[in-house]
Amino acid sequence: MGLLKTVALFGAIAVISVGFSACSSVTLPTSQIASHEDEVRNIPVIDNMIVSLKQEYINKCYAPVIHKNPPTTKCQTDLFQQLERRYHSNFSQDQVNHASDDLFFKDVNERLASMSKKDPAVREAIRQGAFRSQDEMFAYYKSKYSFVN
Repeated sequence: MGLLKTVALFGAIAVISVGFSACSSVTLPTSQIASHEDEVRNIPVIDNMIVSLKQEYINKCYAPVIHKNPPTTKCQTDLFQQLERRYHSNFSQDQVNHASDDLFFKDVNERLASMSKKDPAVREAIRQGAFRSQDEMFAYYKSKYSFVN
């Protein structure tokens, strides 16, 4: 019986170790200013807004969900529910990245629409030909700041 208990103990330790190593392999995304190949698309007010929003999203939504902590905010709940609907409870970091893109960029799109109406610098950049449409602007920034590499 002593051998059985020892084997069970080592088995439990192995399971816990695998669980911790799985959590430690998570690399949180970064939030930094993107580079722009076209100077007319270099609109610092937009970049700063997105970087700030993304860092907040990473800290308040992404990190708790990727570490599989119980959701405590609407953002975490929305992300967790989307992941559960798509992938059940066994989701990968890549799947969290895809779901985060969907949810995060809804907010970004709303803010870009507001900025294009209210912020003079953004309106001027659009007038100078930075983007032909709201959809083009959204697609451009989504490609620059995506969670999916």
